[in-house]
Amino acid sequence: RYCIDNNTWQQLPDMSKGHRYGGHCAVPTRGNEIYIVGGGTRSVDVFDTGPSLTWKNATNLRNMPEERRYAAAVVVKEKYLVVIGGAEDWRATASCLIYDIWCNRWS
Repeated sequence: RYCIDNNTWQQLPDMSKGHRYGGHCAVPTRGNEIYIVGGGTRSVDVFDTGPSLTWKNATNLRNMPEERRYAAAVVVKEKYLVVIGGAEDWRATASCLIYDIWCNRWS
């Protein structure tokens, strides 16, 4: 993390290894949270940028119903994480996956 006040960088906890298998991750934000989805996996990771600066426990988050690479994502109404397009099994797709953040459920 970069601090503008004193022009320094701070080391943060490493990301889970699940996203290191190729492809890009979509990274939308909601409050103090950064959601990282896809990137060649079905996993969802959340980093809390608030005072704790920690990764949320992945066992509490439901995986996406399918893998996505190169997708875009946005949070709508601070409740829904929408993963848009990308590639599934290296084929382009225009479909969307919608995750209800409050209910921990994909539709």
